[in-house]
Order: sequence, then C-alpha cells, then structure tokens
Amino acid sequence: MLAALPIIAGAALSATGAASAYYATYAVRSQWLGPTIWRGRADTASVALTFDDGPSEDTERVLDMLAAHGLHATFFMVGRQVERFPQTARRVADGGHEIGNHSYSHPIYLYRGARETRRQLERAQAVIADAAGVRPRLARPPCGVRTPAYFRAARELGLQTVQWTLAAFDWKKRTAQRIAHDVLRRAEAGSIILLHDGDSENRSDRGATVAALPLIVEGLKEKGLRVAPLSQLLDDQSAAKASDEGTNLVTREQNDA
Repeated sequence: MLAALPIIAGAALSATGAASAYYATYAVRSQWLGPTIWRGRADTASVALTFDDGPSEDTERVLDMLAAHGLHATFFMVGRQVERFPQTARRVADGGHEIGNHSYSHPIYLYRGARETRRQLERAQAVIADAAGVRPRLARPPCGVRTPAYFRAARELGLQTVQWTLAAFDWKKRTAQRIAHDVLRRAEAGSIILLHDGDSENRSDRGATVAALPLIVEGLKEKGLRVAPLSQLLDDQSAAKASDEGTNLVTREQNDA
C-alpha cells in the first residue's frame, strides 16, 4: 500500500495541474495568464450588449433594431466574415458601434502555435480596418480561450481582452423568449452581455437572437438598467476592479462564443 502512495500522489498532482491549466485558459474570469475584463463599472445602472461571430445577414437586422431604440453595441468580428460582408462591417462602424477583434477564422488558440495565433489577430485587424475603416482596440478570443501566446500577441498589437459577465447561450437552439429570460434573469449593473449576430461555421441563423433583442431591451428597462456603449463601462478603475475580483472566481458561464 505504501509503495502505491507516490503513484497516487503523482496522479493527484497531475489532475490538479490539468485543472489549473483548464481554468487558466478556459475560465472566462481567469486572470492567471493575463489581464482580462469580464464586467464593467456598476455605478451607472448600465449594461453593454456585445455580439460575436459576425458580420452576417442577421447583423443587418440587429443594427436595424438597435437603431430603432437608439442603442449602441460592440461587435467582435471574425475577419473571414468581414470579407464576406464588408458593407455590413462598414455600416456597424458608421452607426457608431464599437468593433472588436474575434480572430480571422475562429480557431481555438489553445490548439494553435504562437505564430498562427498572432497571424489570426493581425489578419483580422487588417481586414476590419480595410472594410470598416477602424482598427479595433478590443479583442475577444474565440470561445474565450486564452493562451500565453495570445496575450503576448494581443499586447504587442495594443489589444485589450474583454470577455463577458453573462452569456445568452444563443448559439444553441433556443427560442427568443428563452434567450431573453436567461439574459434578464442574471443581468445587473456592469454586466457585459454575450450574444451572437453570426455563426462562425455558417450553419445557423441568428433569427432567435434578433427576435429576443426587443424583449431584452424592454426587460432591462423594467429592471432599471439601460444599454450603454461598452467603452462607457470600461474605465481604468473598473477594469482594475473587475480584474482583481475575477482572480479568485471560477466562472459560472460555459466558455463558448
């Protein structure tokens, strides 16, 4: 029995190491590998709407809805999608919305080397700048997965990493009512809300998300919350606070974006 103790101890250490590595790379709020913002300031009774994986045909409908309510959001764009819908990307910028870098082709950086990781970010920056006329200052890695190579490249490119406070899980097959319910149930001042205006694999439309937006906006109003641009929720003080508080918190969100 005593002879087996080193083996058991080694297995336990290995499991602990694997769990730590998973947390560092996948946990939305983890700060282990680099500074990551997952929520904004809570003193303005505001939340931010963010959209991933576009642009797409559905992005136009999202923009129409936002314009009808006089709202602004942040779109974390996939470079390959920008090449498919350059006019939509330009409309996002012209409408006063913020644009972030969501990679060129939506890979999981954990399975990419340092050179490819940087190429993904650089290529997305160039494509977005060419189509939309703006160069992103924010980045959200696909599925929220960060690596040392990602943080190094992001830092060199002047990109700030922004995750999310709560996800609508709208990449799953859900009704508009379910999407809205999941958002409103957990939304609070400072929340960064993750939605999708596109599908990185171009397999699904985002009609349910579009239909959920009016429900979300009205529901937020009833809770005394307003939708504000992400930049208004992210100042130096709130970023530092979010990072400090996120250090010892395990995310409640599934890491998929």
